[in-house]
Amino acid sequence: MQYELVSGGYLQDNVPFVSNVERNWVVEPGGGESRLIWRQHLPAAFTNWGLLWQGVRAGVPDGVYRAGVTVTDVRAGDDGVEIAFADGPPERFDLVIGADGYQSRLRRLVHPRSRLSYAGYVLWRGTCEEHLLTDPVLRELTHRGAVTTCFDGGHAILYRIPAGHGGLGGDGGLLNWGVYGRPPEWFALRGEAWVPPGRVDGDLAGHLVRLVDERLSEGWRRLVRGTGAPRLAVQPIFDLTVPSYVSGRVLLMGDAGTVARPHTGAGAVKALRDAIALGRIAGEHDDWRRVFAVYDAERRAEGNATVDLGRRLGHAQVEQTPDWAGMTTAAFQEWVRDTVAGGSRYLYTELGDG
Repeated sequence: MQYELVSGGYLQDNVPFVSNVERNWVVEPGGGESRLIWRQHLPAAFTNWGLLWQGVRAGVPDGVYRAGVTVTDVRAGDDGVEIAFADGPPERFDLVIGADGYQSRLRRLVHPRSRLSYAGYVLWRGTCEEHLLTDPVLRELTHRGAVTTCFDGGHAILYRIPAGHGGLGGDGGLLNWGVYGRPPEWFALRGEAWVPPGRVDGDLAGHLVRLVDERLSEGWRRLVRGTGAPRLAVQPIFDLTVPSYVSGRVLLMGDAGTVARPHTGAGAVKALRDAIALGRIAGEHDDWRRVFAVYDAERRAEGNATVDLGRRLGHAQVEQTPDWAGMTTAAFQEWVRDTVAGGSRYLYTELGDG
């Protein structure tokens, strides 16, 4: 994907990435020694969102980019689309692309019945300097690739990303980590928004610490505590599909179209693939109606498949986890095959030896 973006002119070639060659699966059986159950050959490159955004933004002329604009209404007609803004007069456009994220205002306007579906669990996310990871086994594994630690009722993920965003990292690298699990019962009442770094209160942070203390190793416990609440975020897990990526002259892209659980590893990749596909399809057809129809058929099908994969992964890795204490490598590989059921270019490209 990195090569595709750079060669296509969508991303500057100086955006830093951390290369990984494998994904390491670790089992926390509960009360015993954690163990490496499988090394999956999985070449991949990771960066952080801020650096990726800067790299893509650098290729967009300033004259066509307006930041901080709030859309309040969209009125589509046969001859164009009128967009109303909170801080200025309405404007008319021939076509509109809605790429405004999982809480998309454009989606709500063109598909008012579409609603995010809460999965019943969250992802606690943290970013910290590499030196906070003091466990020698985890340090070795993260220098080889990403780490997934499986425990009863959830799992944790850990991987390296380049520094250069938010004042973290200095001359060293950064770690991204996340812990999937169920939040306190009252958390769902907060609605659809995630809780950004610096806004996670003591009750939520304390719930995470107790979860990590009960389910994860000492290395993980030190890492989470060392990161600290100011660098902690909480992402409720949702998914969503829409009847069409297209409504008249309005087209949806990325999480505005479908929202898949982050287990799929799609994230920004899905949005970027949508954008690349739209550019390719626009070059193959002269009529915008045909462009929109082909785009909808192609990208909605892939988006829906990604949502379905995310639901299967969430069920297997959080909602209905297997008996990790008795899990063998052969049984684990069979569990992966059963879970993926068709495969995913994002996570499970091949099955390796344990």
